[in-house]
Amino acid sequence: MSASLEMVNHFNYMDRNGQIFCKRQDKVRKVAPEYKGCDDCPYLFGSLQGMGVECIWEDIVPPPAPCGYYVHDPKEEFTRVSSLLDEGILKKG
Repeated sequence: MSASLEMVNHFNYMDRNGQIFCKRQDKVRKVAPEYKGCDDCPYLFGSLQGMGVECIWEDIVPPPAPCGYYVHDPKEEFTRVSSLLDEGILKKG
């Protein structure tokens, strides 16, 4: 059974160090003031009012995720996405 991908809005909340998981860079990184480095990203979907950033990209998300996928631990998200990349389900970048 192959995995099904769909466009998913990821609500990437910053951790206590101001970091989020970045799909494009495939790493946990600090969110700079005014989201420098995010403004030209094709995945950028919006801001979380100073609490993080919204990114939209094709993904598989465990249910329930009717309105999007909430990410509170960027390292855990990095591990999840890395696993899907290793399995060939997601594309890097």
